[in-house]
Amino acid sequence: MITGASILVVDDDQSLTLVISEVLQSAGYKAVVAHDGFKAIAACKVRTPDVIILDINMPLMGGVEVMNRLRADEKTRDVPLIFLGSREQASKAMQLTDDDLSDYDIVLKPFDPRELISRVKGQLKQKELRDKLKEKEELLRQLSLSDPLTDLKSPAYLKEFLKTAIRQARRYGIPFTIALAELDNYQALKESLGKDSSEQLLAAVTRHISTQMRSSDVAARTGDYEFTIVLTVTDKGGAIEFAERARTLIQASTFNISNEPTNVTISIGLCQFVDTMDNDGKVVLSHAKLALNQGHESGGNVTLMAE
Repeated sequence: MITGASILVVDDDQSLTLVISEVLQSAGYKAVVAHDGFKAIAACKVRTPDVIILDINMPLMGGVEVMNRLRADEKTRDVPLIFLGSREQASKAMQLTDDDLSDYDIVLKPFDPRELISRVKGQLKQKELRDKLKEKEELLRQLSLSDPLTDLKSPAYLKEFLKTAIRQARRYGIPFTIALAELDNYQALKESLGKDSSEQLLAAVTRHISTQMRSSDVAARTGDYEFTIVLTVTDKGGAIEFAERARTLIQASTFNISNEPTNVTISIGLCQFVDTMDNDGKVVLSHAKLALNQGHESGGNVTLMAE
């Protein structure tokens, strides 16, 4: 049972809604009552219920019309419905055969309280499973996204990859280091080049740096002019060596941006993960960020390792 789940009870029979509310509340649910279809739809706009118990036959607006209006609204489209009535009423109201009615949850009047609670529990369980599936689908969608400008991974991908790297570091002692890189004087670059050209410059810089990365390393865009690299199986010494190669490569390169030769430098903040840090990577990222900021403040074009 989902503790405290909100159940909207819709029926023009006020004595019946009172009884159903008491049954739901005794089972640990919150009951909200509406005595016609219009009030039911209004109640859903105030707060989306977890389940709706809906009378099929009501004056003004019947249960089927209420269902159709709810299904037309993205906010209430997936709210589980339990109909109150007979299969004959449902068949006539929905113009469906008995076989088609099997797709709908219908509780007969007069209702058995135990059956009603069982149906509510079943609908809530299905809703919970659907919500978890949606969360996983959204996570997979986010993980599959790459930044269209730089072709780097998304921040969501970086977050999940970091969790895996941290588990491996703790369990097997495999080191990894965060390299946080950012264009120096990026605000001035943005003003002089314009937004589009400065973003083209960032894309060119990341392409150059990717030539220094191994296939096991992961890079994600984490800011307008910032990108984060997870250097796998890399300790402080290896990270400094990588960062200096990348920094000097950018310093020595001339980029053709909007048919104009452009030079730029980067600063890189480094931090190696250690066991005393958290499991989500927030600490190692924040330390690398502090090192990066110190690099900018010192004049830029520098690699700094957080201690």
